Amino acid sequence: MSGLRDVVNEEDEVVGQATKEEVAARSLICRVSFIMLANDRGELLLHQRAATKKTYPHYWSGAAAGHLDAGESYLECALRETKEEIGITVDLEEIGRFYSAPDREMVGVFLGHFNNLDDLTIEPLEVEKVEFFSPARLEQERPTMKVTSYVERSMPLVLPRLRPPVV
Repeated sequence: MSGLRDVVNEEDEVVGQATKEEVAARSLICRVSFIMLANDRGELLLHQRAATKKTYPHYWSGAAAGHLDAGESYLECALRETKEEIGITVDLEEIGRFYSAPDREMVGVFLGHFNNLDDLTIEPLEVEKVEFFSPARLEQERPTMKVTSYVERSMPLVLPRLRPPVV
């Protein structure tokens, strides 16, 4: 890891490189991969962010997420973060991108398939706990459930692609 990130414009074109600190100090746009995993029942794996996280502590988020290193592809980052944060390797498909203006981040959204929570190796500095949520449960709990903006923004991309429950 070089410690550098690609700096991009709102069209996701690389316009330079900067350190994590420079990106934050100068409010530059960088890239993020956001990973959602679904099981055979059409449920989504969400993780509750650790209490020690600077942003969104205790909020529910996707299976994993992370900033791209300079020169890294969205897919490379998604695979790396999935391995680092929850200890698994899965096939992932990029299903869309969006620009998060408040976060100054271009977000690549990935969807993969995963069933067995026992196969996860949780990084405790990143993740408090993980659970599968059905779309109905998410809708029911949404008024009181704290979720990251990435979960909110990703749902229109993810929900239409969920497999119907296997009976």
